[in-house]
Amino acid sequence: MQGIKNLTQGPINKQLFNLAMPIMATSFIQMAYSLTDMAWVGRLGSEAVAAVGSVGILTWMSGSISLLNKVGSEVSVGQSIGAQNHEDQIISQRPVGNYLA
Repeated sequence: MQGIKNLTQGPINKQLFNLAMPIMATSFIQMAYSLTDMAWVGRLGSEAVAAVGSVGILTWMSGSISLLNKVGSEVSVGQSIGAQNHEDQIISQRPVGNYLA
């Protein structure tokens, strides 16, 4: 663990880019993976492509639902770090979301 990185200091464009780049890269990789699946399955016919598309949406939805607790706890930890409230920060870091993911 690298510690706390203060995103409120320094140029805002650089901070936003450093924060958004991993998220954008992950989304791009997931989209490329889906398109590759569609290209390979496309040789089998339109019904197979429809099935892959349907399962892709269900996979995305189930992943999103499983991340609800994780995102909520990240918001609590971030607010505690910003307020420099170390007691709430320690309480919020308990691994509640790890059991559901």
